[in-house]
Amino acid sequence: MFIRRPKLLIASVIVMVFGLAMFSANRPERIGGVADELVEASAVLPENEGKLVIVSGTPQLVDGGVIVDEEAGLRVENAVDYLRLPLQKVYRLKSREVVVDKGEDKVSEADDVKRTEYYVAKEWVIASQQRDAVIDRTTVRYENPSPVNMDVFTASGDLRVAGFAVSYADVSRYITTNECRFTQQELAAACGPFITRSELDLKVVDENGVGILSSGDEVGDVQVRFSYDTLESAEPVTLVGRQRGDRIVLEEEEHLSDAEHVQPGIVSREEFLDAISAEDASSRGYGVGFCALGAILFLASLNLGRG
Repeated sequence: MFIRRPKLLIASVIVMVFGLAMFSANRPERIGGVADELVEASAVLPENEGKLVIVSGTPQLVDGGVIVDEEAGLRVENAVDYLRLPLQKVYRLKSREVVVDKGEDKVSEADDVKRTEYYVAKEWVIASQQRDAVIDRTTVRYENPSPVNMDVFTASGDLRVAGFAVSYADVSRYITTNECRFTQQELAAACGPFITRSELDLKVVDENGVGILSSGDEVGDVQVRFSYDTLESAEPVTLVGRQRGDRIVLEEEEHLSDAEHVQPGIVSREEFLDAISAEDASSRGYGVGFCALGAILFLASLNLGRG
């Protein structure tokens, strides 16, 4: 058999495989598998341990959103996350495109002749991050400071929906937060022991109304920046996941996609099943359509050009 349009044949196979995958992933049996397991819950019950549950409610912070940075001596409340970020100024080899010939078209850059130009810049990087020890340029040798043994510290607070703990990342789309910083006075009152232990020449300074720890602004100097996000408001959500202790875990499920684990608003078990059933029916229709298109393209690849 002579294939007259090999590229069209390849495209037809891709389209058909995509259509079959879409159809197979959304078979009616999927809804039955979910329905057989899914339990509607309004509280954590021992008999639901390990089961697939659906819960609804407005996310609330667990334990008042208290996050403690013991090393730095700082404590925040009503917080969903927290960051301590140690930075060091170092030399970095960078590149940029430079126009060497503008070309005939003075409006567009399409015919410009460019070359890559390398240069050395000073940048703040994570203090413990590895970097080039030496950067040799044509006439200058740049020696970088060694990394500083100060790690980034991050923490996130749990939220609770209908008695179930859930991680902030899982419901972040439905939460409004406010980014906060510490003042110079707050850091000065709390960070003395942290500065002493660092064995660096850190001082508490004010930067546009925000407190930071800094040893200067030259290569080798260190800054430590702090920030956290507080909870301003939250929208009602519905979660579908496994009950593990007092948590609802939105892990990968055989019958559920990642997007289906978190639903906006209050959704009952029946409404959830109806919604994903309707989506599956629509997806199967699209799958059939792609399969048909693939078959048309396949026949075209065999017949185009005959005669």
